[in-house]
Amino acid sequence: MQHVEQDLYEILLRNLKEAVFFADAEGRIRVFNAVAEQYFELHGERIIGRKWKRAIPYRNIRRQLAAIYETQKAHHDVELAIESPSRNSTGDDKRLLRSSFYPIFNQAGFFIGCLATFGDVTEKGRLSREISKSRDLSTIGALARWMAHEIRNPLSSLNINIELLREELLDQAQLNQRDEILSLISFISYETLRLENNLKSFLDFNRLPPPKFEWVEVNGVLDSVVRLLGAEAQMKNARIETHLQKKLPLFKIDVSQFSLVLSNLLINSIQAITDRGEIHVTTRASKKNLFVVIEDNGVGIPKEQLPKIFDFMFSTKPTGSGLGLSIARKIISDHRGEIGVKSEPGKGSTFTIRIPIEAKPL
Repeated sequence: MQHVEQDLYEILLRNLKEAVFFADAEGRIRVFNAVAEQYFELHGERIIGRKWKRAIPYRNIRRQLAAIYETQKAHHDVELAIESPSRNSTGDDKRLLRSSFYPIFNQAGFFIGCLATFGDVTEKGRLSREISKSRDLSTIGALARWMAHEIRNPLSSLNINIELLREELLDQAQLNQRDEILSLISFISYETLRLENNLKSFLDFNRLPPPKFEWVEVNGVLDSVVRLLGAEAQMKNARIETHLQKKLPLFKIDVSQFSLVLSNLLINSIQAITDRGEIHVTTRASKKNLFVVIEDNGVGIPKEQLPKIFDFMFSTKPTGSGLGLSIARKIISDHRGEIGVKSEPGKGSTFTIRIPIEAKPL
Protein backbone atom coordinates (compact mmCIF):
# COMPACT_ATOMS: atom_id res chain seq x y z
CA MET A 1 0.00 0.00 0.00
CA GLN A 2 2.83 2.36 0.88
CA HIS A 3 4.47 1.64 -2.50
CA VAL A 4 1.19 2.44 -4.29
CA GLU A 5 0.92 5.74 -2.40
CA GLN A 6 4.51 6.63 -3.33
CA ASP A 7 3.80 5.93 -7.02
CA LEU A 8 0.62 8.05 -6.77
CA TYR A 9 2.57 10.99 -5.31
CA GLU A 10 5.12 10.77 -8.13
CA ILE A 11 2.39 10.61 -10.79
CA LEU A 12 0.64 13.63 -9.30
CA LEU A 13 3.85 15.66 -9.12
CA ARG A 14 4.81 14.71 -12.66
CA ASN A 15 1.44 15.75 -14.09
CA LEU A 16 0.95 18.97 -12.19
CA LYS A 17 1.00 22.08 -14.38
CA GLU A 18 2.59 24.07 -11.57
CA ALA A 19 6.14 24.03 -10.29
CA VAL A 20 6.36 22.41 -6.86
CA PHE A 21 9.13 21.86 -4.38
CA PHE A 22 9.31 20.83 -0.74
CA ALA A 23 12.04 21.54 1.78
CA ASP A 24 12.18 19.75 5.13
CA ALA A 25 12.47 21.27 8.60
CA GLU A 26 16.23 21.58 8.18
CA GLY A 27 15.78 23.46 4.92
CA ARG A 28 16.93 20.61 2.66
CA ILE A 29 15.06 20.21 -0.63
CA ARG A 30 13.32 16.80 -0.80
CA VAL A 31 10.93 17.28 -3.73
CA PHE A 32 11.53 19.23 -6.95
CA ASN A 33 9.22 18.41 -9.84
CA ALA A 34 9.88 18.66 -13.59
CA VAL A 35 7.99 21.96 -14.01
CA ALA A 36 10.17 23.50 -11.28
CA GLU A 37 13.24 22.32 -13.21
CA GLN A 38 11.90 24.06 -16.31
CA TYR A 39 10.96 27.34 -14.58
CA PHE A 40 14.16 27.69 -12.55
CA GLU A 41 16.55 26.04 -15.04
CA LEU A 42 17.83 23.73 -12.30
CA HIS A 43 18.31 19.96 -12.38
CA GLY A 44 16.37 18.30 -9.57
CA GLU A 45 18.96 15.58 -9.07
CA ARG A 46 21.62 18.21 -8.43
CA ILE A 47 19.74 20.10 -5.73
CA ILE A 48 17.77 17.34 -3.98
CA GLY A 49 19.29 17.10 -0.52
CA ARG A 50 20.83 20.57 -0.65
CA LYS A 51 19.62 23.43 1.54
CA TRP A 52 17.40 25.92 -0.24
CA LYS A 53 19.54 28.82 1.01
CA ARG A 54 22.28 27.66 -1.38
CA ALA A 55 20.32 25.77 -4.01
CA ILE A 56 17.71 28.43 -4.93
CA PRO A 57 19.41 31.31 -6.83
CA TYR A 58 16.52 33.78 -6.55
CA ARG A 59 16.69 36.21 -3.65
CA ASN A 60 12.97 37.03 -3.67
CA ILE A 61 12.05 33.34 -3.36
CA ARG A 62 14.62 32.80 -0.60
CA ARG A 63 13.10 35.78 1.25
CA GLN A 64 9.64 34.18 1.13
CA LEU A 65 11.01 30.83 2.32
CA ALA A 66 12.88 32.49 5.18
CA ALA A 67 9.62 34.11 6.32
CA ILE A 68 7.86 30.71 6.34
CA TYR A 69 10.60 29.12 8.44
CA GLU A 70 10.54 32.08 10.82
CA THR A 71 6.78 32.59 11.25
CA GLN A 72 5.37 29.23 10.06
CA LYS A 73 2.51 31.12 8.41
CA ALA A 74 1.39 30.62 4.80
CA HIS A 75 1.83 33.23 2.05
CA HIS A 76 -0.72 32.93 -0.75
CA ASP A 77 -0.73 34.28 -4.32
CA VAL A 78 2.50 36.25 -4.15
CA GLU A 79 3.66 37.48 -7.57
CA LEU A 80 7.41 37.06 -7.99
CA ALA A 81 9.53 37.91 -11.05
CA ILE A 82 12.55 35.75 -11.78
CA GLU A 83 15.24 36.09 -14.43
CA SER A 84 16.90 33.33 -16.36
CA PRO A 85 20.42 32.88 -14.91
CA SER A 86 21.72 32.11 -18.40
CA ARG A 87 20.52 35.37 -20.02
CA ASN A 88 21.03 39.06 -19.63
CA SER A 89 18.62 41.07 -17.49
CA THR A 90 15.91 42.42 -19.80
CA GLY A 91 12.18 42.65 -19.41
CA ASP A 92 11.53 39.86 -21.96
CA ASP A 93 13.75 37.43 -20.02
CA LYS A 94 11.69 37.70 -16.85
CA ARG A 95 9.14 35.10 -15.82
CA LEU A 96 6.27 36.21 -13.57
CA LEU A 97 5.18 33.53 -11.12
CA ARG A 98 2.04 33.38 -8.98
CA SER A 99 3.52 31.74 -5.88
CA SER A 100 2.24 30.24 -2.65
CA PHE A 101 4.23 29.01 0.33
CA TYR A 102 2.75 26.63 2.92
CA PRO A 103 4.20 25.47 6.23
CA ILE A 104 3.64 21.71 6.60
CA PHE A 105 2.96 20.08 9.98
CA ASN A 106 2.78 16.42 10.97
CA GLN A 107 -0.10 14.82 12.87
CA ALA A 108 1.47 15.82 16.17
CA GLY A 109 1.53 19.47 15.06
CA PHE A 110 5.29 19.72 14.59
CA PHE A 111 6.65 21.76 11.70
CA ILE A 112 8.24 19.42 9.15
CA GLY A 113 8.94 21.73 6.24
CA CYS A 114 7.67 24.11 3.58
CA LEU A 115 5.79 23.36 0.36
CA ALA A 116 6.10 25.97 -2.41
CA THR A 117 4.01 26.12 -5.61
CA PHE A 118 4.52 28.37 -8.64
CA GLY A 119 2.26 29.08 -11.63
CA ASP A 120 3.52 30.95 -14.70
CA VAL A 121 1.41 34.09 -15.24
CA THR A 122 3.93 35.94 -17.42
CA GLU A 123 1.65 36.32 -20.44
CA LYS A 124 -1.33 37.17 -18.27
CA GLY A 125 0.69 39.85 -16.48
CA ARG A 126 1.99 41.28 -19.76
CA LEU A 127 -1.53 41.38 -21.20
CA SER A 128 -2.82 43.04 -18.03
CA ARG A 129 -0.13 45.71 -18.27
CA GLU A 130 -0.94 46.34 -21.94
CA ILE A 131 -4.66 46.66 -21.15
CA SER A 132 -3.87 49.01 -18.28
CA LYS A 133 -1.58 51.08 -20.51
CA SER A 134 -4.25 51.21 -23.20
CA ARG A 135 -6.82 52.39 -20.67
CA ASP A 136 -4.42 55.03 -19.38
CA LEU A 137 -3.79 56.34 -22.90
CA SER A 138 -7.51 56.34 -23.63
CA THR A 139 -8.18 58.27 -20.41
CA ILE A 140 -5.43 60.77 -21.21
CA GLY A 141 -6.85 61.28 -24.70
CA ALA A 142 -10.34 61.88 -23.36
CA LEU A 143 -9.01 64.26 -20.73
CA ALA A 144 -7.01 66.15 -23.36
CA ARG A 145 -10.07 66.57 -25.56
CA TRP A 146 -12.10 67.80 -22.60
CA MET A 147 -9.40 70.33 -21.70
CA ALA A 148 -9.21 71.55 -25.27
CA HIS A 149 -12.95 72.16 -25.33
CA GLU A 150 -13.49 73.49 -21.79
CA ILE A 151 -10.33 75.60 -21.40
CA ARG A 152 -8.85 76.57 -24.76
CA ASN A 153 -12.01 78.12 -26.20
CA PRO A 154 -12.76 80.31 -23.15
CA LEU A 155 -9.10 81.34 -23.07
CA SER A 156 -9.30 82.62 -26.63
CA SER A 157 -12.46 84.58 -25.83
CA LEU A 158 -10.86 85.96 -22.66
CA ASN A 159 -7.77 87.15 -24.53
CA ILE A 160 -9.90 88.93 -27.16
CA ASN A 161 -11.90 90.76 -24.51
CA ILE A 162 -8.77 91.74 -22.60
CA GLU A 163 -7.35 93.35 -25.72
CA LEU A 164 -10.64 95.22 -26.35
CA LEU A 165 -10.60 96.47 -22.75
CA ARG A 166 -6.98 97.57 -23.10
CA GLU A 167 -7.83 99.61 -26.22
CA GLU A 168 -10.79 101.25 -24.44
CA LEU A 169 -8.57 102.26 -21.51
CA LEU A 170 -5.91 103.70 -23.79
CA ASP A 171 -8.57 105.99 -25.30
CA GLN A 172 -9.55 107.26 -21.84
CA ALA A 173 -6.66 109.66 -21.29
CA GLN A 174 -8.18 111.30 -18.18
CA LEU A 175 -9.23 108.10 -16.43
CA ASN A 176 -7.95 107.98 -12.86
CA GLN A 177 -5.57 105.08 -12.03
CA ARG A 178 -5.35 104.18 -15.72
CA ASP A 179 -1.76 102.93 -15.39
CA GLU A 180 -2.64 100.73 -12.45
CA ILE A 181 -5.57 99.19 -14.32
CA LEU A 182 -3.40 98.62 -17.41
CA SER A 183 -0.83 96.92 -15.20
CA LEU A 184 -3.48 94.58 -13.80
CA ILE A 185 -4.73 93.80 -17.30
CA SER A 186 -1.19 93.01 -18.42
CA PHE A 187 -0.85 90.61 -15.49
CA ILE A 188 -4.15 88.88 -16.36
CA SER A 189 -3.04 88.64 -19.98
CA TYR A 190 0.28 87.11 -18.93
CA GLU A 191 -1.43 84.51 -16.72
CA THR A 192 -3.91 83.48 -19.43
CA LEU A 193 -1.04 83.12 -21.89
CA ARG A 194 0.86 80.97 -19.39
CA LEU A 195 -2.20 78.78 -18.89
CA GLU A 196 -2.61 78.44 -22.65
CA ASN A 197 1.04 77.40 -22.99
CA ASN A 198 0.63 74.79 -20.22
CA LEU A 199 -2.44 73.47 -22.00
CA LYS A 200 -0.47 73.23 -25.24
CA SER A 201 2.28 71.27 -23.46
CA PHE A 202 -0.37 68.90 -22.12
CA LEU A 203 -1.97 68.34 -25.50
CA ASP A 204 1.40 67.94 -27.23
CA PHE A 205 2.82 65.50 -24.67
CA ASN A 206 2.41 62.46 -26.92
CA ARG A 207 3.01 64.46 -30.09
CA LEU A 208 6.59 65.57 -29.62
CA PRO A 209 8.17 65.90 -33.06
CA PRO A 210 10.56 63.11 -34.04
CA PRO A 211 14.10 63.93 -32.87
CA LYS A 212 16.30 65.69 -35.44
CA PHE A 213 19.67 64.24 -34.56
CA GLU A 214 22.92 66.04 -35.25
CA TRP A 215 26.52 65.68 -34.11
CA VAL A 216 27.23 68.26 -31.41
CA GLU A 217 29.54 69.05 -28.52
CA VAL A 218 27.35 68.36 -25.47
CA ASN A 219 29.29 70.60 -23.10
CA GLY A 220 28.45 73.59 -25.30
CA VAL A 221 24.73 72.76 -25.21
CA LEU A 222 24.79 72.37 -21.45
CA ASP A 223 26.78 75.57 -20.96
CA SER A 224 24.18 77.51 -22.98
CA VAL A 225 21.31 76.18 -20.84
CA VAL A 226 23.17 77.01 -17.60
CA ARG A 227 23.81 80.58 -18.78
CA LEU A 228 20.15 80.97 -19.77
CA LEU A 229 18.97 79.95 -16.29
CA GLY A 230 21.65 81.87 -14.41
CA ALA A 231 19.38 84.81 -13.57
CA GLU A 232 16.63 82.52 -12.24
CA ALA A 233 19.17 80.77 -10.02
CA GLN A 234 20.43 84.08 -8.67
CA MET A 235 16.89 85.08 -7.71
CA LYS A 236 16.81 82.00 -5.45
CA ASN A 237 20.27 82.85 -4.11
CA ALA A 238 21.54 79.65 -5.73
CA ARG A 239 24.84 78.94 -7.43
CA ILE A 240 25.22 76.63 -10.44
CA GLU A 241 28.66 75.10 -10.83
CA THR A 242 29.68 73.06 -13.87
CA HIS A 243 32.20 70.23 -13.89
CA LEU A 244 32.50 69.34 -17.56
CA GLN A 245 34.84 66.64 -18.77
CA LYS A 246 37.20 68.05 -21.36
CA LYS A 247 37.51 66.62 -24.86
CA LEU A 248 34.22 64.77 -24.84
CA PRO A 249 33.47 63.02 -28.12
CA LEU A 250 30.73 64.42 -30.34
CA PHE A 251 27.28 63.06 -29.60
CA LYS A 252 24.29 62.58 -31.85
CA ILE A 253 21.35 64.33 -30.19
CA ASP A 254 18.39 66.58 -30.90
CA VAL A 255 19.76 69.85 -29.51
CA SER A 256 16.35 71.48 -28.94
CA GLN A 257 14.83 68.49 -27.14
CA PHE A 258 17.97 67.73 -25.14
CA SER A 259 18.12 71.38 -24.04
CA LEU A 260 14.50 71.07 -22.90
CA VAL A 261 15.44 68.10 -20.71
CA LEU A 262 18.35 69.99 -19.14
CA SER A 263 16.16 73.06 -18.59
CA ASN A 264 13.42 71.03 -16.89
CA LEU A 265 15.90 69.34 -14.55
CA LEU A 266 17.73 72.56 -13.68
CA ILE A 267 14.48 74.45 -13.06
CA ASN A 268 13.38 71.65 -10.73
CA SER A 269 16.65 71.96 -8.83
CA ILE A 270 16.38 75.75 -8.62
CA GLN A 271 12.82 75.51 -7.32
CA ALA A 272 13.83 72.86 -4.76
CA ILE A 273 16.45 75.11 -3.17
CA THR A 274 15.45 77.12 -0.12
CA ASP A 275 18.47 79.27 0.78
CA ARG A 276 22.09 79.49 -0.35
CA GLY A 277 21.65 76.47 -2.54
CA GLU A 278 24.17 74.79 -4.77
CA ILE A 279 23.62 72.95 -8.03
CA HIS A 280 26.43 70.91 -9.53
CA VAL A 281 26.27 69.91 -13.18
CA THR A 282 28.72 67.21 -14.27
CA THR A 283 29.48 65.56 -17.60
CA ARG A 284 31.61 62.47 -18.08
CA ALA A 285 31.94 59.73 -20.62
CA SER A 286 32.83 56.05 -20.46
CA LYS A 287 33.67 53.88 -23.42
CA LYS A 288 29.98 53.23 -24.08
CA ASN A 289 27.97 56.03 -22.48
CA LEU A 290 27.66 59.74 -21.84
CA PHE A 291 26.55 60.75 -18.35
CA VAL A 292 25.06 64.11 -17.35
CA VAL A 293 24.55 64.50 -13.60
CA ILE A 294 22.56 67.34 -12.00
CA GLU A 295 22.88 67.43 -8.22
CA ASP A 296 21.33 69.92 -5.78
CA ASN A 297 21.13 70.40 -2.03
CA GLY A 298 17.45 71.29 -2.06
CA VAL A 299 14.51 69.95 -0.08
CA GLY A 300 14.73 66.49 -1.61
CA ILE A 301 11.92 64.09 -2.52
CA PRO A 302 10.12 61.79 -0.05
CA LYS A 303 10.94 58.10 -0.54
CA GLU A 304 7.33 57.15 -1.25
CA GLN A 305 7.12 59.70 -4.11
CA LEU A 306 10.35 58.72 -5.90
CA PRO A 307 8.80 55.90 -8.00
CA LYS A 308 6.12 58.32 -9.28
CA ILE A 309 8.02 61.47 -10.21
CA PHE A 310 8.35 60.55 -13.91
CA ASP A 311 4.66 59.59 -14.13
CA PHE A 312 2.40 61.62 -16.37
CA MET A 313 0.87 64.60 -14.52
CA PHE A 314 2.46 63.70 -11.16
CA SER A 315 4.01 66.67 -9.37
CA THR A 316 5.45 67.26 -5.92
CA LYS A 317 4.75 70.99 -6.25
CA PRO A 318 1.26 72.44 -5.56
CA THR A 319 1.36 74.50 -8.78
CA GLY A 320 3.30 72.00 -10.90
CA SER A 321 1.83 70.63 -14.12
CA GLY A 322 3.44 67.20 -13.75
CA LEU A 323 4.66 67.34 -17.35
CA GLY A 324 8.32 68.38 -17.11
CA LEU A 325 9.83 65.10 -15.92
CA SER A 326 7.41 63.02 -18.03
CA ILE A 327 8.55 64.86 -21.15
CA ALA A 328 12.19 64.60 -20.06
CA ARG A 329 11.96 60.81 -19.71
CA LYS A 330 10.24 60.49 -23.11
CA ILE A 331 12.95 62.56 -24.82
CA ILE A 332 15.79 60.62 -23.21
CA SER A 333 14.04 57.36 -24.15
CA ASP A 334 13.87 58.60 -27.78
CA HIS A 335 17.67 59.05 -27.50
CA ARG A 336 17.92 55.36 -26.45
CA GLY A 337 19.00 56.48 -22.99
CA GLU A 338 17.82 56.42 -19.39
CA ILE A 339 17.18 58.99 -16.67
CA GLY A 340 17.23 58.14 -12.99
CA VAL A 341 17.04 59.90 -9.64
CA LYS A 342 18.33 59.51 -6.11
CA SER A 343 17.02 61.77 -3.38
CA GLU A 344 16.82 62.22 0.37
CA PRO A 345 14.51 64.69 2.11
CA GLY A 346 16.46 67.60 3.54
CA LYS A 347 19.65 66.73 1.65
CA GLY A 348 18.79 67.13 -2.03
CA SER A 349 18.39 65.22 -5.26
CA THR A 350 20.64 63.83 -7.98
CA PHE A 351 19.36 63.22 -11.51
CA THR A 352 21.54 61.14 -13.84
CA ILE A 353 21.10 60.98 -17.61
CA ARG A 354 22.77 58.15 -19.50
CA ILE A 355 22.96 58.16 -23.30
CA PRO A 356 24.81 55.50 -25.30
CA ILE A 357 27.70 56.68 -27.43
CA GLU A 358 27.32 56.22 -31.16
CA ALA A 359 30.43 56.06 -33.31
CA LYS A 360 30.71 59.07 -35.60
CA PRO A 361 31.24 58.05 -39.23
CA LEU A 362 34.54 59.07 -40.73
